[in-house]
Amino acid sequence: MPDTLLPVLDLITDHLDRQAELLGDQDFMVFQDTRLSFAQTKELVDQAARALLAAGVQKQDRVAMMSNPRPEFFIHFLAVTSIGAIWVGLNPKYTTAELDHVVSDAGPCLLFGFNDDAGDHNREKLRALAQDHQSIQKLVLFDQPTNDHSTNNLVTSWEDFLLAASTISQDDLLARRNEIKPLDPAYLVYTSGSTGRPKGALLTHRGTNFCHVIAIERKGLDKRRIICNFPINHVAAIGDICGRTLVGGGTLFFQERFSPGEVLSLMAAERLNTMVGVPTMLQMCVSHPDFAQTDLTAVDLLAWGGSAMPAELLQVLMDKTDCTRCTMGYGMTETTGGVTYSGLHDSVELLATTIGTPDERQPLRIWHPDGRLARSGEAGEIQVKGDFTLVGYWQLPEATEAAFTEDGWFHTGDLAVERPDGNLQIVGRMSEMFKSGGYNVYPREVELALEEHPGVAIAAVISVPDPRFQEVGVAYVVGAETGIPSAEDLRDFAAQRLANYKVPKQILFLDELPLLAVGKVDKKALRSNH
Repeated sequence: MPDTLLPVLDLITDHLDRQAELLGDQDFMVFQDTRLSFAQTKELVDQAARALLAAGVQKQDRVAMMSNPRPEFFIHFLAVTSIGAIWVGLNPKYTTAELDHVVSDAGPCLLFGFNDDAGDHNREKLRALAQDHQSIQKLVLFDQPTNDHSTNNLVTSWEDFLLAASTISQDDLLARRNEIKPLDPAYLVYTSGSTGRPKGALLTHRGTNFCHVIAIERKGLDKRRIICNFPINHVAAIGDICGRTLVGGGTLFFQERFSPGEVLSLMAAERLNTMVGVPTMLQMCVSHPDFAQTDLTAVDLLAWGGSAMPAELLQVLMDKTDCTRCTMGYGMTETTGGVTYSGLHDSVELLATTIGTPDERQPLRIWHPDGRLARSGEAGEIQVKGDFTLVGYWQLPEATEAAFTEDGWFHTGDLAVERPDGNLQIVGRMSEMFKSGGYNVYPREVELALEEHPGVAIAAVISVPDPRFQEVGVAYVVGAETGIPSAEDLRDFAAQRLANYKVPKQILFLDELPLLAVGKVDKKALRSNH
């Protein structure tokens, strides 16, 4: 925990103003050879915000940016949200169709990005978006030459865009910021779309700051020196990494793409004190040839999210770093941040099989399908309540209404059980739960059982139709370096831990599982290939 409890400030950028006063000369953002202090970052954010006002951006206008994780992204995010506009992040790895959906839905008035794409075809994508969507009044490129008259009036450089900042005074900027309310929407995050077209979740200033403060207190996230290499359109980058590091007075080290070798090199060179990622990313670091000789002794906190951490992998990381503090929990886009938290010194068993406990400031209940609170050991849906949840889904009033109970509890769609020790254990998604011979099967429970086998690195379970049992489970398994078991041996192993109807009827081995952009297993892809 920090030495003093952190304040929950009104606007996201209020925390930047606070750190610029308290830690003005400290490095806040580092990228390649560039280092920006908190004070320098504030100057850049204020300049960009004034330029946005000069461009005519109004409160609740949407402003989009397509970029890999780098300082310009977070400066842009802070500038846009600070004037009451709604920020929209776009992932360069998205296809043209995926980008078209988000831009058509959000209707941004300005689009920002980079020409230099390193294989993502940014130049073509950005120009197509600007030309095909009437809402976009200007395409602003960070790496466009200034005063380049070879392009039409729709395109301008970042430097030329900033020139208009001089026409807006700091008093004008403060006047706009004073109009913003804490519960005003600040940014749109489009859900992964693994079960349908992505929906835009509207998240607020207040909800963001509230979740950051609780996470820093519960997860020990003050003064972190940490890498950001997550996609900028995801709450992992916006909030879990960048936002919490801002509020906690730490330093961000940006990498445009995740590379296990580059992660290890940067951690050693900069003596980073936090190793973070989804378990898949951490497993790739452990498996990298440089892992054994990399000096990770500066690490005093291991942090992960997105999916469960295999116990064997966690033990390897703890042994390597001599780190005894670990942090994970549970949350989703719509809850803005986490809503459950592990203890910093929980056992490996707890860290690998549970999502910790709720915080009393974030009401949470396990709701049984019968319309009552679930008893200990009974599966039910995690529901949460509070002004930290999303305002709603952008332009989808029916989906927004369906997302909440009549008395204001948000449906997460995740199924969990409360253990006798008070820790919660995820057993699956309501949408993933299936009935086999009339019995409920929760895929995560089956995956956990399979991952107990020393020859299994990670498992993913889906359901497929079956003429006799209606649905049966199919497990996709990635083997561990210690040796891959046979499908028959693994079924026998699972049968010792699960009721017979839960044991997968088929076990298939893959070199790697298909992943979504944020590192979670793409079960939709597994189903389409079965």
